[in-house]
Amino acid sequence: MQKPIAYQQPDDVRRAQVALMHWTQQAGDCNYWHKGDIRHRLFNGGYKYQPQDIFYYWLDETDRVIGFVNLYFYRDGMFDLHVAPELRYTERHIEMFQWSEENLIASAQRLAEPLKEVVVDSMACNPRHDEFLRAQGYEHSAHVMMLTEHDLRHIPDAALPQGFRFHDATADDLENLADVHNHSFTNKWNAELYGSVFTAPLMEYEIVAVALDGRFASFTNVWVDEVNNTILFEPVGTHSDFRQMGIGKAMMVYVLERMQAELGIQRAYVCHELANKNPASAALYRSVGFRPKYEIHDYIKSLKQS
Repeated sequence: MQKPIAYQQPDDVRRAQVALMHWTQQAGDCNYWHKGDIRHRLFNGGYKYQPQDIFYYWLDETDRVIGFVNLYFYRDGMFDLHVAPELRYTERHIEMFQWSEENLIASAQRLAEPLKEVVVDSMACNPRHDEFLRAQGYEHSAHVMMLTEHDLRHIPDAALPQGFRFHDATADDLENLADVHNHSFTNKWNAELYGSVFTAPLMEYEIVAVALDGRFASFTNVWVDEVNNTILFEPVGTHSDFRQMGIGKAMMVYVLERMQAELGIQRAYVCHELANKNPASAALYRSVGFRPKYEIHDYIKSLKQS
């Protein structure tokens, strides 16, 4: 089997993004992540690691991307493997899957912590995909996330509190960006560290709501699939000092209307934790008009310990 190529330059990721958009156009979005997930997971979720250690892609004899994989070392070990539609569930797919698993285990030993298990996801939209995972030795674990979508036909009214405004963030905003990320999720960023994420290749939109005192009250990253005319919100957060004010909803409504007017976007996606774990986010997206599309389930393979 031809070995994959490790990340060398931003165009490697861009080629994978273009391939994924066309695969989605050809075969639908079942068990294909959005194009924006690639960049976000590589440079944000994988911020501790070098991209050449966690991103690989395969080419065919015509130099066409036919598969790629992202490796992750959180929630134990995970990998997201995408292959061209015509290769799904073939021997070539099995080879790519096994290479990804083996390389994840070896990379975790070298870069992070030895793994006790490996996790892969399924959108529960194609029984054949789940059968494929079971055939590779994985067992269903749990329903962990929900992918939701919005068709942009009915966008609700929502406005910022008086004096607040929207702003497209730039590299001059890193202190405020680190602050709003820290107070929305885990406190792990400073301006320099988040700057390495923000200024990494292939950044698109980071849109914020600015409070009267100049702080960022809410933020979202927006990723555009220009082939399928869709966007992805990933992530979405509101500063703990500004919750229960309708700011997150107003920001998402603003983005939907803006992307529809400027780019002709026809559909939007956002993935969130289940309502019993994070009821606030589920309620927010529901209030904006997002509706469940795919359940995200974990499949797990336990590793024998020596």
